[in-house]
Amino acid sequence: MASVVGNWGGGSVWRITSGEFPSNAYFCEANVPGGGILIDAGLDGAAIDEQMSVHGLRPHQVFCTHGHFDHIGSADYFQKKYGCQVFLHKGDARTMKSGNFLLMVLKIDQKINLPQVTFVDDQFAIDINAHSLTYRATPGHTPGSCVIEFGDALFTGDTLYSRGVGLSNLPGEDAELLKQSIRGLWPSLTPAITIYPGHGNSADGEAVRNQNLALQHFLNATST
Repeated sequence: MASVVGNWGGGSVWRITSGEFPSNAYFCEANVPGGGILIDAGLDGAAIDEQMSVHGLRPHQVFCTHGHFDHIGSADYFQKKYGCQVFLHKGDARTMKSGNFLLMVLKIDQKINLPQVTFVDDQFAIDINAHSLTYRATPGHTPGSCVIEFGDALFTGDTLYSRGVGLSNLPGEDAELLKQSIRGLWPSLTPAITIYPGHGNSADGEAVRNQNLALQHFLNATST
């Protein structure tokens, strides 16, 4: 179901979680055609679209935190239906192309179509309602994983959760690189920033720093 879970500083943030392999898709309301943008497209585009259409909303653009099928899988759906431009860090071009192989390995009876992607670099920024939406490279979960900064919100994909750690033993994962990326984010995790992860609930940055014990253990663990 779609529900408002916060505000990015210029409009409401809706979270939609659906599908056989559920992940969070976020719709950020903004003064753009359709009423907003989508961050991570999930795997069940029709369900996401239906839930937002009830509220008179459709995405103008799609911004993906990384290339795994449960985050970019429905981008093609929105691109074909609404003409959405789809953004992804260039480091995850290969990850995106492996989507159907991973679905097969995980025994999920579903296939995705790949969108026409606008590949971006670290620190790519675009202006939306006089606010900068910025890609910040955080490799580790995948080579091209990013967090997306937008107003008071930090959309963290599978790089950073409010509970637990985004390790899944999938190809391209690098635990030590993930540690470096999360440590680089640490100064940004303040009470004024809300973390919107790819799975699980949102939380303010200070709560993530102080209450995510699994993350603290991961960051403090030494490699063998």
